[in-house]
Amino acid sequence: MDSFIKKFSFINNFNNYPDAVIIVDSSNNILYWNKKACEIFGYTREEMIGRNIVILFDAEAEKIRESAETGKCFVISSKSKANESIFVDISCSQLVKKQKTIITARDVTRNQKVIGKLLIEYEKTSKISTYKSSFITGLSNDFKTPVHSLIGFSQGLLDGICGELNEKQHKYVTIMNKNANILLDLVTDFLELSRLEGNHPEVNMKLFTLVNTINRITERIKLSAEAKGLQLEIDLSDVERKNIYSDEYLFSKVLTVVLENAVKFTEIGSIRLKVMHPDLEFLRNSGIEIPDGFNDKSFILFTVTDTGIGIPEEEKTAIFDEYKQSERTTAKKYGGTGLKLALTQKILLRLGGVIWVESDLGQGSTFRFIIPVEKPKVKTIAENLEEVYSE
Repeated sequence: MDSFIKKFSFINNFNNYPDAVIIVDSSNNILYWNKKACEIFGYTREEMIGRNIVILFDAEAEKIRESAETGKCFVISSKSKANESIFVDISCSQLVKKQKTIITARDVTRNQKVIGKLLIEYEKTSKISTYKSSFITGLSNDFKTPVHSLIGFSQGLLDGICGELNEKQHKYVTIMNKNANILLDLVTDFLELSRLEGNHPEVNMKLFTLVNTINRITERIKLSAEAKGLQLEIDLSDVERKNIYSDEYLFSKVLTVVLENAVKFTEIGSIRLKVMHPDLEFLRNSGIEIPDGFNDKSFILFTVTDTGIGIPEEEKTAIFDEYKQSERTTAKKYGGTGLKLALTQKILLRLGGVIWVESDLGQGSTFRFIIPVEKPKVKTIAENLEEVYSE
């Protein structure tokens, strides 16, 4: 080793290197040990020269060979002379002709401990969130039952089951009934959010007739639009698929929310629904991952355009966040808390889709969402074997 050190005098400079530098022979016996290695591991040069590197890395010593062969860096655990657990980031290079390996090691113990604590806290938070969502979902009937009672009894009073109400009584009971319905709507959305966040997908994928489902939804929305003097235009001319594969209930919820939202924030003009198959480039630009065997006909794009109040630039992303409130004067005038649009985004994630909005304040809004509508193709045994043998 002395002749090796003399011949390669640059090795002496390793004592000033900011990382530990260790040189081992083909049997992983330590030939060189610099000053920083003493500081990190606690062993002196005299204690380590001639000993096997396994004393430091034990079961992870194999990573040294892998790092030398591949050039990859690894964070591995070790023990100091004082038997303290430490973590080092190693990088290895081979001196092939001399059959020696140079190992550099940087102490990252503090970083790893911080990461470890963060992971523990994340796991705790995730468990708490799951337990909270499960608890809230389990109490859904306890939440809804008293609200249903308020709605039922107030509606009964309005229908005259206890006799005719005077003008003042009718006004108060009407307010009670209206607010009970708003509360039920809010509780339903809140429970739905808790269910989606609590890893209870309950996605029921099946084939259903798209046009029939759309017509059923739009017939009801059309009544609300006409009551406000609005036109509802529907264009299904570009839809080639009659039957689609998705969750009909969740899809219906998303389309209903987007259409109701358009009617709610539009005072004059129209709402237009256009349904079509997007091209593949549009899908990729929209962030959609295209499974094997899928093409543009495997997806459907829904576009809902209104002539309503529009959305300020700073609120375009916030409207899909359940934890951010819309501008208070708008919320007071039109009602709602913004939970429904947050729900659509979470539902579409479960369905493999995406939603976004384009809007200018005072110029109306265009909501677009895409969903896959084809069952993923399952490869046959023959196709799988063909792939294996072609590799």
